[in-house]
Amino acid sequence: AEGLVIKIVPLFLNAPLDQQGMGLTEQQIGLYYGTFGVIAFVAPYVIVRFMMMAGNWGQHAFVDAQAPDNCYRNSITCINSGYNRRAFNDGYHIGHHLKMNRHWTELPKDLADNVDTYVREGAIVFQGIDFFIVSLFLWTGRWNILAKKFVRLDGKERSDEDVIRMLKSRVQPIAAWPEDAKSSSGMFSQ
Repeated sequence: AEGLVIKIVPLFLNAPLDQQGMGLTEQQIGLYYGTFGVIAFVAPYVIVRFMMMAGNWGQHAFVDAQAPDNCYRNSITCINSGYNRRAFNDGYHIGHHLKMNRHWTELPKDLADNVDTYVREGAIVFQGIDFFIVSLFLWTGRWNILAKKFVRLDGKERSDEDVIRMLKSRVQPIAAWPEDAKSSSGMFSQ
């Protein structure tokens, strides 16, 4: 069917009006094809790339400057989000960093089995939002909503103000990479 459209549409576009065509010149047809081609292929590419980058940034925006290569502290986990159902539990991003070849169906159980480690390591877990929304809240300064969506894994009372202070501490620029992180990670060794 696509091949038929490719053959017939140019004839229709180029045919004179009195022959039930559009009466367009070759230049006009080229302009329309180019315009629609850009709209159909380039615009979605740019939009999808931006959304993927925004989500990826949200996954890794909170970094503890004292332990920047600690997987529990350089990414976040988002639970109870519709995004997890659509994207193979990608919201369990800390678990993905801990064991990249872990099957996506095992990620929720891994979090449940290792809650104490997540608490001890200071992991950030949000509930009911996904990475893109985390990015939007960061860009718009909606710290109060992030604090309300923050999961207190240890079950202890923690005010929203305390959570906001901790979250803000994790988005500060890292002026210099800590020396112990450089030496302990194979990524930065010379």
